[in-house]
Amino acid sequence: MNKGFTLIEILVSLIILSMIAIISSNILQSSLETERISSQRLQSARTLNFSSIILRRDIRQIINVPLRDNYGNQIKGTFVGNNADKRIFFNTKIKSISDDISPIKRIEYVLEDDVLKRKQFYSSNPYNVNEYIDSNLIEGVSDINIAFMFEQQWHQKWPINPLTERKIPELIKFEFKKDNKDYLWIIEPNIEYAP
Repeated sequence: MNKGFTLIEILVSLIILSMIAIISSNILQSSLETERISSQRLQSARTLNFSSIILRRDIRQIINVPLRDNYGNQIKGTFVGNNADKRIFFNTKIKSISDDISPIKRIEYVLEDDVLKRKQFYSSNPYNVNEYIDSNLIEGVSDINIAFMFEQQWHQKWPINPLTERKIPELIKFEFKKDNKDYLWIIEPNIEYAP
């Protein structure tokens, strides 16, 4: 009597092993795809969190001093924003490495080509508007609305009248859409810090 496997037993074993291999590879592929999607979402959340921290820090350290254009002419407003332009700019206090350099810098946030950009100029009243440090904060922003609160009403531009030219908005609201998700940030400037 010969001991061994029959051809049918070998074929059944191969079919069972191939089924196990297919199921295992599908589970592995699904796990890798889930991990990739989770990593993308985590990276997106980190980017949004970091961007929010930078924006809030700049707004919380606003310096309420007159703005000037690159010719030295005074701009009407110590904080300027317009939802139509998708842009705000103001002076803020930023730590410097050297005590010889003024810590007050002009900051501009603007939506360009679906990217929310932060531009930091080298001084509070730059004479060359093309010299700045540019940072892409949030990419893939399909739409953004900026509003400014004054006397419990939202406004689409700032300053809204001559009375508000030397004031900072009570709240600043950013509504935007990224990756088909809606986001809402409401930031309260440190008005005591900005006399």
